[in-house]
Amino acid sequence: MSVYRILGGIYISSVEPLDKGSDIRKEHGIEYIISVQKQSVPELYVKAPYRHLQIPVDDDEKSNIISFFEQTNRFICFALYGNYNQVPNTAKLAKHKSSILIHCNAGCCRSPTVLAAFLMKYYQMSLKVALYAMKRVKSDVCPNNSFLRQLKLYEELGCQDSPKILRGIPIYKQMVLELGYDNHEAIVKSDDFYGDESTNFDVTSVLRCKRCRITLANSASFIPHEPPSDDKDKQAVFMEGLSL
Repeated sequence: MSVYRILGGIYISSVEPLDKGSDIRKEHGIEYIISVQKQSVPELYVKAPYRHLQIPVDDDEKSNIISFFEQTNRFICFALYGNYNQVPNTAKLAKHKSSILIHCNAGCCRSPTVLAAFLMKYYQMSLKVALYAMKRVKSDVCPNNSFLRQLKLYEELGCQDSPKILRGIPIYKQMVLELGYDNHEAIVKSDDFYGDESTNFDVTSVLRCKRCRITLANSASFIPHEPPSDDKDKQAVFMEGLSL
């Protein structure tokens, strides 16, 4: 039922201390909580004197956890420094004003991934050093392979955490597509082809995903075609390949 102090006012744990009703405010001075799981936590921790953020992500190879980093980074900044926009290169020199607990179900994968993202951006740690900072205190810290891949990409992109900016970066868009269907929404908002009939196209027909009904292309992407007269196939249009 341990709560592990990583540095300053930053703690990680499993959900067990909350399920047991621990007085983490009295014991550790914790007033801010990030729950990196879809399951709810006891009501005690989602109201005053606590401030709580729920990140609904599964410990799954298909989960896009990068898309939450801006939200979690800003919340951690507010907890520690009293503002959402702490300048990264000054964070490690600033005194922590409060304490925060970042937890998931087991405290091994999702919460360490979220904390690693913060340490990399605001403490200028490499991914390797950020993981070591946690493992030296909690030896079972082990983000899954997909989360490690996403953290490596995050590091490669200079710890860019803005979803709006990320959606315009090809290697991020490719990663999201590889993660699978449930994550397509993370990129469709930035792509002109992934709109609806309210866009500027002169829409007369659209091609939609059979499963989720998202518009994949419209008539502006179709090439008119007149088949040869002796061709029994009367199909009149073909879709031009789309580049993501």
